[in-house]
Amino acid sequence: AMPGIVVFRRRWSVGSDDLVLPAVFLFLLHTTWFVILSVVLFGLVYNPNETCSLNLVDHGRGYLGILLSCMIAEVAIIWLSMRGSILYTEPRDSMQYVLYVRLAILVIEFVYAIVGIVWLTQYYASCNDLTAKSVTLGMVVCNWVVILSVCITVLCVFDPTGRTFVKLRATKRRQRNLRTYNLRHRLEEGQASSWTRRLKVFLCCTRTKDSQSDAYSEIAYLFAEFFRDLDIVPSDIIAGLVLLRQRQRAKRSAVLDEANNDILAFLSGMPVTRNTKYLDLKNAQEMQRYKEVCYYMLFALAAYGWPIYLMRKPTCGLCRLARSCSCCCLCPTRPRYGPGVTIEEDNCCGCNAIATRRHFLDENMTSVDIVYTSCHDAVYETPFYVAVDHEKKKVVISIRGTLSPKDALTDLTGDAERLPVEGHHGTWLGHKGMVLSAEYIKKKLEQEMVLSQAFGRDLGRGTKHYGLIVVGHSLGAGTAAILSFLLRPQYPSLKCFAYSPPGGLLSEDAMEYSKEFVTAVVLGKDLVPR
Repeated sequence: AMPGIVVFRRRWSVGSDDLVLPAVFLFLLHTTWFVILSVVLFGLVYNPNETCSLNLVDHGRGYLGILLSCMIAEVAIIWLSMRGSILYTEPRDSMQYVLYVRLAILVIEFVYAIVGIVWLTQYYASCNDLTAKSVTLGMVVCNWVVILSVCITVLCVFDPTGRTFVKLRATKRRQRNLRTYNLRHRLEEGQASSWTRRLKVFLCCTRTKDSQSDAYSEIAYLFAEFFRDLDIVPSDIIAGLVLLRQRQRAKRSAVLDEANNDILAFLSGMPVTRNTKYLDLKNAQEMQRYKEVCYYMLFALAAYGWPIYLMRKPTCGLCRLARSCSCCCLCPTRPRYGPGVTIEEDNCCGCNAIATRRHFLDENMTSVDIVYTSCHDAVYETPFYVAVDHEKKKVVISIRGTLSPKDALTDLTGDAERLPVEGHHGTWLGHKGMVLSAEYIKKKLEQEMVLSQAFGRDLGRGTKHYGLIVVGHSLGAGTAAILSFLLRPQYPSLKCFAYSPPGGLLSEDAMEYSKEFVTAVVLGKDLVPR
């Protein structure tokens, strides 16, 4: 990877070969103003009796010198930045000294920008020379655009741990082990603090709870540990992905060109090898399984509430919801749900619960009764609902996937966590965020006695003997799979349908065990499960 540039004894999150485009932009801007100002100063006649015009000439000549200096410095930056390669950085070692010169010129630009503002306040209203007024205003605006652009860029590439990183690298060269350990610890702490601040900015509009603060720390330390010894900048990641894609294409072409290979194609929906197996939909058993997978996908989609409902029904969905929803401030006595339904933390109009119900009505699945809906959304606490399907004789737990920034925090808490399964003496590990979400749902089901209500919904129709199905999509799929581990001791015959479960969800031994009751569904080259 191309290391971050070191300026003022501090590492910055930008490489010395990333400065070509910024320098080209500034060079074109300064060249344009150099030409305009030269024409104005040397091609137009000024009234010698106008003080503002004379001041403009003096000010403009000085600014011409600044523009010329800027253009020379920016050409040097462009030339140096284009030397060498990503890994061969020695030809760009003198870049920091050119940046020092350019920074000194920027300070002079700042002084001239202030002088320009003073001129505008003194002469703009009284000056009769329209050209002088327009040119001075343009110079001031150009100056401040450049200054603000540079300041914003500096803030974006500032690395809070840059000084510690440079000290650590220097200490490593001197092989001072104790000093290296202390600096490494400071670097990791600083990077974790930096990632925590970024997460808080990203989620600035959400209310912070203790669990959310814990998630910040977990994710921050995870990223800090991952990037701890990597001296890379954002452009390295982009370049790496582009090169990886090119290498993948070249490797695929080479494989397909080989005479003695079993690979036929790398396309979704086509056999990869001659031994590729497809579902035999003429087989009654496989056809039944395929229909079952499609059927329970409807339950997984319904967990997303009104946003996905409106996305799936863009023309008539809003009208259907509006007829059933009732905002508490408009008609609070209007019944919004069916009998025996428990709703937790829905919005004032009850849109999520109504959308879930409408989802089944629109599919003519009138035999589905919603028993419990939790719209509570927090870190490690995922929304879900429980339904009774009388047609299939099943109780269904459906868990929502990623739909909010809090869900994203749960996704990013990707450390390994032991599955709290009683009676198991091995080490089953799972995605920490999803393990905690599954524990929350299990606890909620027990506290509210939701499954008891579901299985006792209609004893006359035999709900007591219904089977249990757990479904979910994305984050919900991972949580559903882990929840199935937790519920299986009580419900040995349960089944789980996990649609696009995240990769790295379970340890290998847990994954092997899950094959008995979990069906994972992956569409083509979906990034999340792959």
